[in-house]
Amino acid sequence: MKKLAGGFALCVLGVVATVTYWEWPPQDVLSFGTFIVLALTLIILVCYAYDTNSIARITRDRWAREGVLSAVHSMELIGKKGEAGRTLFRIHNPSNLVLRASVACNFRVYGEPVDPGTAYNGQDAWLVFPQEMNQGWFEIESLLNKKGKTVASMIAESTPANRTDQFTMLLELEFWDELGARRKLPARARYFDFDRWAWIPHITETRLS
Repeated sequence: MKKLAGGFALCVLGVVATVTYWEWPPQDVLSFGTFIVLALTLIILVCYAYDTNSIARITRDRWAREGVLSAVHSMELIGKKGEAGRTLFRIHNPSNLVLRASVACNFRVYGEPVDPGTAYNGQDAWLVFPQEMNQGWFEIESLLNKKGKTVASMIAESTPANRTDQFTMLLELEFWDELGARRKLPARARYFDFDRWAWIPHITETRLS
């Protein structure tokens, strides 16, 4: 686009220079002056169009960066130890773009997968409007029941040896916006500590040599 605008401006200047060379001194000063003014106006309009296009492209790129890069999620466990273990899951979109998110929790009870439903297994997309936060929730008790377990039984079975394997999550998040930009976060492993009654994230990962 820059080369095209520059080439067009040079062509107009070339035409002006040629006309000036052959028509100098001008017989009709008014017509010649009008021609010069129109030629310069045309060059200015081309430069303005190029600048406007550049600004629009920069703005679009900035929106794309702000869209998927600024999206964040959070988890909050509410209630007391021994209750259902309701966990609030939030996605915050501080950008000016409509954002969608795929949330796959990959829950496991003693290594056995548990399906939490379409909102948390990656099948359905979360729709988050600009400057908004979406909040959902799931309950540990309900997930454990699918494997014949309860919160009370997991607390009773909890030991230092099995604490990190009783109930686990491998969270996979992917965001995309209305401009087509996408961002997939690295999978984040967590386990639920029934003794401390808290979600514990793994803060390190194995480095590949």
